[in-house]
Amino acid sequence: MGYFGEETEAIRGKEWNWKTFKSTEDYPVSKNLLEWVIGQERALSECYLCLEEWVHKLNYLKKEEWYETWKDAKKEKPLTTKTAPPGPYLLLLGDPGTGKSLIGRALAAHLTELYKKQNIQLQDVVCWQNNLIPSEPKISCHSAGEGKKILLKEKLIEAKKLFLQRVGIKFLIYLLVCVASIFMFAGFYYLWQEKLRWDANALTAFGEPVQTAYGGNFWKFILDSFVSIGSTTFLPAGMLLMFLILITVLGRFGVLGGSKGIGGARATQVPKLIVDNSKRVAPFIDATGHGSAQLFGSIAWDPLQTGGLGTPEHQRVTAGDVHRAHLGILYIDEIKNLKPDEAITLLTVLEDGQLPITLRSRWSDAGGTAAMAVATEPVPCMCFLVGAGNFDSIGQMHPALMDRIYGYGKVVRMNNDMLNTVENRRKYVQFIAQEVSRFHLIPFSREACEEIIDEGRRRSDKKDCLTTKFRPMISLIKTAATLAMNEGLQLVERRHVKEAIEKHCKTIQKQILEHQMSERGKLLEIRPEGAKLGQIYGLAVVRDPYSGEMTGNVLTVKGFLEKRNKRHGNPLQGYYKVTGIAKKGKEQFIADSVAKVRSVILQRYGADIAQDYFTHIDFAQAYGVDGPSAGVTMTILLCSLIEGKPIRQDVAVTGEINVGVDDIIQVTAVGGVHEKIKAAEIWGFKKVIVPAKNYKHSIDPRDYNIEVIAGETLDDYLKETFAS
Repeated sequence: MGYFGEETEAIRGKEWNWKTFKSTEDYPVSKNLLEWVIGQERALSECYLCLEEWVHKLNYLKKEEWYETWKDAKKEKPLTTKTAPPGPYLLLLGDPGTGKSLIGRALAAHLTELYKKQNIQLQDVVCWQNNLIPSEPKISCHSAGEGKKILLKEKLIEAKKLFLQRVGIKFLIYLLVCVASIFMFAGFYYLWQEKLRWDANALTAFGEPVQTAYGGNFWKFILDSFVSIGSTTFLPAGMLLMFLILITVLGRFGVLGGSKGIGGARATQVPKLIVDNSKRVAPFIDATGHGSAQLFGSIAWDPLQTGGLGTPEHQRVTAGDVHRAHLGILYIDEIKNLKPDEAITLLTVLEDGQLPITLRSRWSDAGGTAAMAVATEPVPCMCFLVGAGNFDSIGQMHPALMDRIYGYGKVVRMNNDMLNTVENRRKYVQFIAQEVSRFHLIPFSREACEEIIDEGRRRSDKKDCLTTKFRPMISLIKTAATLAMNEGLQLVERRHVKEAIEKHCKTIQKQILEHQMSERGKLLEIRPEGAKLGQIYGLAVVRDPYSGEMTGNVLTVKGFLEKRNKRHGNPLQGYYKVTGIAKKGKEQFIADSVAKVRSVILQRYGADIAQDYFTHIDFAQAYGVDGPSAGVTMTILLCSLIEGKPIRQDVAVTGEINVGVDDIIQVTAVGGVHEKIKAAEIWGFKKVIVPAKNYKHSIDPRDYNIEVIAGETLDDYLKETFAS
C-alpha cells in the first residue's frame, strides 16, 4: 500500500484520489471546527458525552419552566437551593499546541446546532432600575433577540415622556414670558396714565390738584405711583421671570432633561442590556487571564453618583464573562492561575448557576464609594466550563474546584501523538489544507506533505507515531509557503519545508543552545578519524532548564588504566576516579553509571578497577556531565584499555550500561537520541551506535546522513567500535 493508500475517498461530497493527488489544491476543508481537531478522538468522545448531558439538563429545566421565573423583573428569583443542578464541566490537560482551545471553540459551534435541533433558546439579560431600592437593580431574562426589542420599546416610551416633558416646559416658558410681558406692559401703561394725569393736573381723591398736592415734585409723584402700580404689575412679572430663569438653569444641568454620566450616558430609567445573544450563536467566552471584575462583572464608579447627578445604578452594571457565557462555553486556559478568591467565586457560579453583580476590583478595599453599595439581583450564569492546562495543573489548581470538576464533570488527557497509520497521514494532509485555507497560502505538493508528516514523526520521538502538537507545525507550513511564494511558485515543494525546518523554525531556546554549542565547538578537540587507544567519543544532550528544549553534544572521553603492582612493586592502593562529571550534592544520575561500570568490568574481566588498577576516566573539556547515557561510553573505554585494542574515532556511542545477568551485559535505552545523532552528523562522524530499543522505537535511518547502528549488548558495541 502507498504512503497515503491507493483508494478514492469521498470527502464532504468530493471524490479524492489518495494514490494520484498531486497537491492539497481543492482539498475539501470542513467548516465544522470539530472536524479540524486531529488525533484527539478520546477527548472528542468525552466532549460529545458532556454536551449530551448538558442538553439533557437544559431540556429538563425547560420542562420545569425554570426560564419563566426570570422573565419578569418584578418577580422573585429562584433560591440557590432550587436552582439548576451543577455540571457537566470539562478539564483538558495536555501539552501546549495539542488543540485545547480549538476544542473549546468547536464545542460552541456544535452547541449552536444542538440548540436548534432541541429548540433551546439562548437568553438576553436585561438590568432594570429598582425604584424602591436603587442600589439593588432588578434582572430579567428573555429569549435571544428580545432584549433589543425591550430596550427599543422602553426607549420609545421614555422618548415620548421626554418629548411631552420638553413640550410642556417650552409651553410653560412661553406662557410665563407672555404673562410677564402682559404684567410689564400693564405696569408701564398705568405709569403713562399717571404722567398724563400730572400733565392735566387732575384732582386727587381728596379734590386737590395733583401738582399742588406734591408741591410740583413730579418724581415723587411718579415714585408713589410706581409703588402702588408695581405691587400688582411689576412684582408679579419679576417673580414670573425668576421662575423662568430657574427652569432654564435646571434644564441646563440636565435635571429636567437627563444628565450625562459615565461615558456621556444619560441619566435614564431605560433598562440596560447587559447580555446580548441576538445573533443566536452559542457564546464562546475566552476568560483566560481575566481578573475578578472581568470574570464576574462589576459596578462602574461614578464620582457624581453621591450627589445624585451621575449615571443611575442599573446603567453602571457590567456583566462578567460568566454571565456572557450563560448557556454557552466559558473557556479558561491555564486554570491553575486563578487566585483563591476567584476560584471560590467560580465555585459559586458552578454550583448555583447564578451570581449577583457587585463591585469587584483591586480598589474595592480602598475606601467607601457609592459603587460599593450596589449589588444586583442574582444574574443567571449557567455556563459550560471548559478548563485547560498542562499536567502540572493537577497539583496547582484549587482543591475545591478540582473536586467539583471530578464530581460533576470529566478530566481528559490530551494526546501528544497518534499512530503513524495511513489514516492519520491523511489527517495530516487535512491539517495542511486547513492551515493553507486559514492563512490564504498556496497549496502544498504531495512531496511537501510527506516531509511535513516525516517531521511530525521525528517530533513525536517515536518511529510509529506522529505528533499532535500542531501549533509548532503551523509555523513550518506558513514559513515553507512564504519561501515558495517569494520564488513566485504555485506549489510548496519539499525543499521549502526542509529549509523551514533547518533554518527558520527553531525555538529561541534551541537557537541559543545551538549557538552556545557552536561557539564552544570551536575550542573542542574532536577529530573523527583514525583509531586510538584510551579515547572514545560519547554523545549527550544539553537541555534548557526552562523550556525543556535540547540539542546534541559530543563528548571526548579519555582514560588511563595501570595495574597496581606495575611500578617498582609499590604497594599503593588502587583508585577509580571520574572527572568532568556532576559533583556530589546535586541530583546525579551519572553516579549510578560510574558504579555500574565498575561492576560490569568486574563481571567481564574479573578485575576491580578501583582496587587492582589505578583508573582515571576524564570527560575532557567538560564540566557537570550527568545522565545515564555515559555508561556504555566509559565501559567501552575501559574494555579498550584492558584488552589493548584501539577504538575507532569515527564512531560515536550512547546508551545506559547495566549489570550483567547470565553473562549478558545489556545496553538499554536513553533519551534525546535524535538530537545526539544530529550532533554526530554535524561533526562528521561516520557511524553512531544507539540502544536497540531506541532504534526500534524512534529511529528511521532515512532521517540521517550518517549510519545508525542498533546495539543490544556490550558485545554489539565492542564489535562496532574496536578497530579490526
